[in-house]
Amino acid sequence: MAYIRKTKDEYQLLCNYGDGWEYLLAENTMKEARKRKCEYMENMPEYSYRIVKKRIPIEGR
Repeated sequence: MAYIRKTKDEYQLLCNYGDGWEYLLAENTMKEARKRKCEYMENMPEYSYRIVKKRIPIEGR
């Protein structure tokens, strides 16, 4: 019997506006998350950004 994965990986972009880390968006790949981080850093360089990997349950399993 083949293994069926029960979670998927999600890469979340967080921003620190001065009040702590806040969720901005999520991407399915680290490459896309890095691309979004660069876009945010170009437009609002005064804030800190980070990417965190989360495991999200797959619906219906």
